[in-house]
Amino acid sequence: MKKALGDAKTYLEFPRKALLDKIGMRNTLLSTDRFGDFILSSQVYTTARDLARFGLLYQQNGVWNGERIISEEWINFVRTPAPATEAIGNFYGGQWWLVPDDRTDVPKEAYSTAGNRGQFVIVVPSKDLVIVRRGLDYGRQGFDRWDLTREVLKAIK
Repeated sequence: MKKALGDAKTYLEFPRKALLDKIGMRNTLLSTDRFGDFILSSQVYTTARDLARFGLLYQQNGVWNGERIISEEWINFVRTPAPATEAIGNFYGGQWWLVPDDRTDVPKEAYSTAGNRGQFVIVVPSKDLVIVRRGLDYGRQGFDRWDLTREVLKAIK
C-alpha cells in the first residue's frame, strides 16, 4: 500500500480518509506497528458505536449513504467459506468468522469479526441486524458469539 499510495503521509491518512471518515467512525484510532505498517486486525482502538458503523457498512453490502466504500467482491469474499475449513465445518471466510455448519439456531448467512479480547461485530443480513459486543475476556472463558446471536434474535422477535 505504501508504494501504491506514493508517500508515508498519504499512507498514514488513507484509512481515515477512505473508510473511517466516510462512515463516521470518528472515535477510532488506527495505530501502526513498529515498522510504521497498519495491521488493522490489531492496534485498532474504537468504540461500540464505531464498531456498529463498521458492521452497518457490511450489512449494507459495502455501501454508505449511496457511496460504494467496499467492493461487492470483497463483501462476497468475507462471507464465503475458506476452502481450508470445508472439511471441518466451513466456519471461516475471508477474515470474518462464519456460522459453523453444525449450528442450526442462527441464520447461516450471519458472519462476525472476533477481537482479541472479546470484541465482536456480528452481521445478520436476513434480519437487517448488527450486534456489537465489547468485552474484556482473557483466555478461553467460553463466550460464544453465536449463542449471543441466538439470544438477541429471540429477544427481538
